[in-house]
Amino acid sequence: MPAYAQLLVILAAMIGFWAIVMRPARNQQKRVQELQNSLEVGQEVVLSSGIFGTVRALSEGRVELEVAPGTVLTVARQVVVRRVSEFEDTATGKDTGTPTGTDQSASEGPGESGPTKAED
Repeated sequence: MPAYAQLLVILAAMIGFWAIVMRPARNQQKRVQELQNSLEVGQEVVLSSGIFGTVRALSEGRVELEVAPGTVLTVARQVVVRRVSEFEDTATGKDTGTPTGTDQSASEGPGESGPTKAED
């Protein structure tokens, strides 16, 4: 294979890596940054750790988040990753039923009836 063809293959691989990995990650980072800059008091948000809360106060780099009545956490603005409404929009399309093949009533055979030690 000629040297220019090898260089072309390497260049194509680098462009493919950028298109598949780097570009979507950069777009996601921009969306999160825009959210963090547009936070307002009263919004319900989700932290990167999965904690839900309502914004009670904002300062330059901090957010006071009410996670329960009377319980306010002060967190870095960077850990706020989405609004609750966006979180619920992505979760509504998912099936909440049991996965196929794990229904207990259908899988019980001889000697499998009754609770197991973990269920006691």
